[in-house]
Amino acid sequence: MKATITNLYYKLLGKKQRYCCKDCVKNLYQVLDGEATKDQEDYFRSHINECSPCFNRYEIDKSVKEVIKLKVEHKEVPENLISSIKNKLNQNS
Repeated sequence: MKATITNLYYKLLGKKQRYCCKDCVKNLYQVLDGEATKDQEDYFRSHINECSPCFNRYEIDKSVKEVIKLKVEHKEVPENLISSIKNKLNQNS
């Protein structure tokens, strides 16, 4: 079984994981990435208000994403590198 952040979290706490609903997991990353439609987000938000395993999964994944975002170093990319990459992509298309 592939280890996930959520599985590791529950293992560290010594708790048994209650699994999320399939629809929730499907929409979770779309919501976290800001890619969900209004209807998907509304459904997701109402669902996690009623389903504690899904709410917990959302909170854990949201926290992990925030930590990663803070730790990733953002660097400026030289304009000539961007142009070079675009040119190579255009040549291959």
